[in-house]
Amino acid sequence: MAKEKSITELKDEKKQLSTRSKTILETAKGEKRLLTTEENEELGANQVRMAEINLEIEEHEDMNRRQGRRHQPQGGKFSLRRAIANMVDGNQQNDVDAGVIDVATTLHNQSGAQMADKRSIVVPVNMENRAAFTAATEAATGVIIDEEQQEMLLPLQSALVLARAGARFMTGLQGNIYWPSFSGANVFWEDENAEAKDGAGKFSKGNVFKPLRLTAYVDISKQLLVQENASVEAYIRQAIAVAIAQKIEQTAFSKNTGVDNTPDGMFHTLDANIKGDMTWAQIVAMETNADTRNALFGSLSYILHPSLVGKAKTKVKDASGAGGFIFTGNGDGQLNGYKALRTNNLPKELGEGADEFGIVFGNWADYFLGQWGGIELLVDPYTQALNGTVRLITNSYWNMGFIRKESFSIASLK
Repeated sequence: MAKEKSITELKDEKKQLSTRSKTILETAKGEKRLLTTEENEELGANQVRMAEINLEIEEHEDMNRRQGRRHQPQGGKFSLRRAIANMVDGNQQNDVDAGVIDVATTLHNQSGAQMADKRSIVVPVNMENRAAFTAATEAATGVIIDEEQQEMLLPLQSALVLARAGARFMTGLQGNIYWPSFSGANVFWEDENAEAKDGAGKFSKGNVFKPLRLTAYVDISKQLLVQENASVEAYIRQAIAVAIAQKIEQTAFSKNTGVDNTPDGMFHTLDANIKGDMTWAQIVAMETNADTRNALFGSLSYILHPSLVGKAKTKVKDASGAGGFIFTGNGDGQLNGYKALRTNNLPKELGEGADEFGIVFGNWADYFLGQWGGIELLVDPYTQALNGTVRLITNSYWNMGFIRKESFSIASLK
């Protein structure tokens, strides 16, 4: 016996039938001809099926109303916790949650990433898409998407040190993208009557970035999912965001290069002259590298391994100690007057010794971190059932890399 379709699946089928019917009519109109017998039969069948779908949707909604607890009110805000809980319990999504998921799924499937599984929940990544989601669903269902919450729907930026450093974080991408480079115009001194040379610069296409699949999972207590609490909602979003963010940054700061379906890490090539024991001269040399390449501008900051932060707090700038310690300030602190961020995702055992750690300085606006479509959540209530937890498996599509590599100094210190 075929599985009964949910309201979301029925609406999706109805939309497909409507699109197909419009295509048939527009094709005949464009070719200035009457409909064929086959086209008339298909249109008739589509109309009958759409009428059946309307009745099935009404039956579902009536059943939800009679069941009381399973029925959710028409208005309200999207809740990721509630959507996951309904999936676990096999309940229909309410109109608010279904509306957001439907629009997110449509945008995801148009992005060029792999089509979303119909059994999954797709949620938008950030609030840049707020207007699109509200406009598409508000008239019909009164959907309002977290108006009080001015963070991302999945707060990835707050979990990414790359975003805090100023990396070019772009979401909602569609298709492959690249950053063209320009060699610059050439200008010449010439004799008064000499013919001018062609001074046009040259464009090159640069690296092409395409969506690559990133998968991770996080386990959530089933008891936690039934709690209707704003802090629980925030915790679930943060847990998913951190699981994704950790893998993104581990990849970005890795030593990998040329690995299938994986973006290249930035530490596969190190500065040959900045290595070994950390000194004030080496820290300044990282800034000087950017300066001599005309790249000392924009979102400038250091990112380094926490082990190097500890060393820099105890190392003086000069032998007398009058210049103070290399690392100044609390929290993120500063190196050489620039913001210094730390993360354990930076690699270790680099360079000539096992005790060397990664450090990067540069204009982070010249590093690209891109995301395609939404975050697809496959809800698995079975794998960890004996532990009373639900496993959320995430599929998302990313790529990353340098827009302008000369903006960065990448080194290994101890």
